[in-house]
Amino acid sequence: LRWTIVWDETSLKHGGAFTDSGRLTCRARCGLVWTFLVRWLMTVLTIGAVYLGMPLTTVWPLQDAIWGKLITYLGRACFVMGSGPWLFATLEAIIQAPRRGRQGAIQVFFVFLVASPFGFASFFCFNFLLQVTSCFRISTGSVGGWEVTKRAQAKAPGRSEAKAAEAGDVEFGKA
Repeated sequence: LRWTIVWDETSLKHGGAFTDSGRLTCRARCGLVWTFLVRWLMTVLTIGAVYLGMPLTTVWPLQDAIWGKLITYLGRACFVMGSGPWLFATLEAIIQAPRRGRQGAIQVFFVFLVASPFGFASFFCFNFLLQVTSCFRISTGSVGGWEVTKRAQAKAPGRSEAKAAEAGDVEFGKA
C-alpha cells in the first residue's frame, strides 16, 4: 500500500509536468506517462471490459449479426491474445519441470493457476483495491510522513566477482 500511495501522490503532484516543455526528452516523457498515468487508464479499461463487456456478451452473444464483423473479430482476437501468455507460460513451466524435479511439478501448477484468467482477475482485484485505498487515503489527508529505510552497507566484491567485472561481465556493470 505504501508504494501505491507514493506512486499516486507522485502522479497527482507531477502529472502535469510530464508533458510540459522542459529538459526531458520525448522518450523520457513517454516513459513517465506510461509508468505513472497509463496504469489508471488500464484499470478503467479493465473495469469496463469486465463489468460492462462481459455482462453484455452474456445477454447478446458475440455473433456477427448482433455486434458486426469487426467487433466479433476483435473480441475473438483479444481472447486468443489473452490466452497466449497463459499457454506459453504453462508450456515453458512444463518443459522445465523435469529438470527441476518435484519443485517443477509444483511450479507447473502455480504457473497454470497464476497466469490463468482467474489469476489475472485476482491480481487485478488486489491492485484495484490498493489503488482505491490509496486514493481514499490521499483524498482524506490520512497519509502520514515517509521514513527512508536504511539499507545495509554494500559488501565489497569478492575475488571471483572482481575477475568477472574485469572480464567485462554485464552483470557487474561493464559491457
